[in-house]
Amino acid sequence: MEYWSIGVLVSTPTLHYYSLFAMTSVLDLSALTIDQQVDELKRQFVLLRGKAAVVRALVGELPVRQYISMLEQGYRVFIEQDDNGYFLVLYPDGSTPRIGLRGAHSLVSHRDGRVYCNTTSSRVAVIDGSTRRVLKHIQVGEDPSHLELSHDGARLYVANSGSNDVTIIDTAGDEEITTASTGKRPLLPCVAPDGNTIYLPSGPDRSVTVLGSDGEFRGRVPVGAAPHDIAVSPDCRWAYQPNSASHSVTVIDGRDYSVVGEIKVGLGPGHIVFDPESRFAYVANTISDDVTVIATANHEAVATIAAGTGAHLPSLSADGRYGYVANFVSDDLTVWNCQYHRMVATIPVGIYPHFFALSADGKWLIVSNTGESSVSLVDAHEHVTRSRFEVGGGPAHIAFSPDNECAFVGCERSDEVAVIDLRRQRVVELIKAGEAELA
Repeated sequence: MEYWSIGVLVSTPTLHYYSLFAMTSVLDLSALTIDQQVDELKRQFVLLRGKAAVVRALVGELPVRQYISMLEQGYRVFIEQDDNGYFLVLYPDGSTPRIGLRGAHSLVSHRDGRVYCNTTSSRVAVIDGSTRRVLKHIQVGEDPSHLELSHDGARLYVANSGSNDVTIIDTAGDEEITTASTGKRPLLPCVAPDGNTIYLPSGPDRSVTVLGSDGEFRGRVPVGAAPHDIAVSPDCRWAYQPNSASHSVTVIDGRDYSVVGEIKVGLGPGHIVFDPESRFAYVANTISDDVTVIATANHEAVATIAAGTGAHLPSLSADGRYGYVANFVSDDLTVWNCQYHRMVATIPVGIYPHFFALSADGKWLIVSNTGESSVSLVDAHEHVTRSRFEVGGGPAHIAFSPDNECAFVGCERSDEVAVIDLRRQRVVELIKAGEAELA
């Protein structure tokens, strides 16, 4: 039997060994919808967790949405193929997914030291980063998923996936300005560098809603299938929308929000980062395990950089010398040289690096290992992991204090914000984001 594999037998020897002695459950889910397939695999996870089992589920066509969705949530899953079609292979004991409480996931740090994060009961917690106490909660729309600050810190944008809108908050008094409608289940809000335009992708609608800084509607742009994290070039000239299920990037003109083209990239593109000069964009392709380099002058793919398994989130060093991508399935970061577009290092971290961030001083890479509720502290100059320590359940997004002394990590499953002292390299507090505010 021939397999098209994304690394189960090569990059994960522990799971290979484990699978030799595990009970394998074979399912045919090909007649189900995509959502039903995911629901059934989650049910199998609950049923078989702790029993050293493997679930091998026939799903039919290349399972882009199923695979990426389950990776995002921390399930240990792989893709294989034989003559019957594609399979999703689930290891119920391979990781600790983000299930149950949907708490602190996305967070941002204000220049005055306040930290904002989503929390339970459709609220945003406002935290004093110095005293590490919850100051207040702001009621927003239903099921807030991701937050973003304007570059001057004056506005906070909260994408509400349950109510199909975005809450806009004036950070001067932490009061809501307005709530603006978006497409269905809006994803990560992207604020253009000039602060004048907000882009919000919608997966179900295959569109991007474009708003002004105070929520005024500017347009709705049609894009490809399963759009994920849109990015805007530093000069605001272009917005690039990666479409995970179309394996493409939609190019949007930042002046009039028209579509000027579509670029074919690798399989399963999800996140993009531009270089500081707006010359190149780097696209992480989760299924083909690589990074596509796009030249913005003509919107053409000019190089492909090999990455680890499940390449997910790219970033660049402040000086533009190095690029990094977190690899969900191979549990590492790939480092490339931006001048030659070549891989130069691989940095092992923890299980399922969901998110990572570079400190403003360029010293540290902080990596959230969602599959084991830990954080890795990586030396950004030497490209080696210096320490790894436990945090709350389901660590996700990361922000830094204005003085770069601390990092804050949203922990969704435990609804906490972990505070990491970078100088002492240890967790100094776990803040309960959903706690009642101080009197």
